[in-house]
Parts: sequence; structure tokens; C-alpha cells
Amino acid sequence: MHLSAALFGVISMMSVSFAAKPGYRQLPWDGRAYNLTIETLDTKYNTAFLNLRNGRNDGNPADYITVQHQGRPEGYNDDGGVLAIGVDGNAIFSTNTEFRRSDVFQSIEGTSDTTTFYRASFMKGEAFLNAYDWLLIFLGSGVFEIGVDASKNPALVYYRNNGTDVPKWSIEFVPGTCTGQDELKFNSRSEVEGSLLTLNEFHIGPSTYFSEGSVIAMNEKQDVVSFNGMSVEATAIGAGAPTPAPSEGGVAVSGSAEGEARTFTFNDRK
Repeated sequence: MHLSAALFGVISMMSVSFAAKPGYRQLPWDGRAYNLTIETLDTKYNTAFLNLRNGRNDGNPADYITVQHQGRPEGYNDDGGVLAIGVDGNAIFSTNTEFRRSDVFQSIEGTSDTTTFYRASFMKGEAFLNAYDWLLIFLGSGVFEIGVDASKNPALVYYRNNGTDVPKWSIEFVPGTCTGQDELKFNSRSEVEGSLLTLNEFHIGPSTYFSEGSVIAMNEKQDVVSFNGMSVEATAIGAGAPTPAPSEGGVAVSGSAEGEARTFTFNDRK
């Protein structure tokens, strides 16, 4: 089984909030690509990491993102579109030279009294040109991180949480594969340290970090990763059919908690 598509759930018990905090999107949030263009990308995503490049504020998202309306006709999560996001040696946010990143994100207010489902699928057609540890789908708080560690041999798709570098789950990364049409398959349940946040930033796109003093060698060509089916919702839904047909069925993630829940459930599809 090769994973490139995933469903995530966070269970937390807190006070109910009825209005979104300023700057945060309420659920359900639709980040799907089928109805986007490069000109309308910022209607769904914050593109700050693409706009603020190399100490300037005139970066162009089109240099790193291509919108493909039928990039995945049998789309995951009701999305036939694809965001193809590239990263290279010039993908420096502001003056933070220790990063190479091209991620876009949205600030989300999740549900405070039930489960929040973060959904996204990714595929890379070829092996990574730059053999580093790449975050691909993650929350800004570090509650979960999905990525590919291309420094390993073989490269590994991983799931991590609590802001650590130790995978809770991993599998060999196989270029050109992407799954997501079958029913849910339980994979791993992990304990999250501290409180789960209702407010969070949901990121998609390649991002890597270099420790101070590292020798950074990047290929001249971009590493491009394709993303599909992005959404954040309060309910479980099926894997989805080609856009715009609605999905049916689906399997809810089960879980329980006493008081404030601190359980994180990660699921994938066979």
C-alpha cells in the first residue's frame, strides 16, 4: 500500500464558539483546486510565503504554482483539480535563508466540541531532486505533519506530531503513486502533548528547514508536488467522486475522551 492521500481527525472538548475569530475561516472550509485560477488563489489561501521572497515583497505565486483544473479527473474528496507546487533554491521566505518553502495556508477555526477532519492528497511524479526532509501537509502548531523524508534510502512518507522528528507512522515513498478512492482504513492513534488548539493554520506545499551552518545544495530544477482535495470539515465524508459529483457514505473516525481530549487520529485509504 502506497500512501499519498490522507484524512486527519482531531478530537477536542472545549467551550463552543459560535463565530469565527477575526482572520480565521469557519468550517466547512473548501480549499479544492477545481474552481481556482492562479489569479484567484488568494481567495482560498494565504500566499505570503510566495509573495515575500528574498527580502522583497514582489514575489509571484505563478513562479511556483500551476493550477490544473482536470489534473486528477478521478478526484479525491470531490476535487478534479490540482495545485502543482514547486520549490527550488530561490524559494526563500523573506530573509529566512534557513528555509526553502513554497507552502500556502489558511487560518482555520476548528470545531471545539467534536472532531475536525483535515483532508488533502498529494502525489509527486518523480523522485525528489533535493534529498531533504520535506513537510507537505501540516498544521502550523505542529499538531501533525505529513511529509516525505527524501534523505532516507528509500525515501519515506511519514506522519509525525507534537513537533518531533520521530515518525508515528511511515511507509516507503513511491513516485507517481496516489491513492484515495477506497474507504477509510484506520492507521494510527497518537497522544498529543498539551491542549489541542481550535485555531490553527493548515498548510500545503513543500517546506524544509536547514540548521545553522548547513551547506545548502539545491538542484536548479524545481521539485514539484501535486496537491488535490483540500478541505477542513466537522464531519466524515466519503473519498469522493470526480468534481462536481457529491460524495456518499464514508466511515466516521471513532474516539472518546474525558474532559479535554488529547487524542489525535490519523487515517489513510488503501
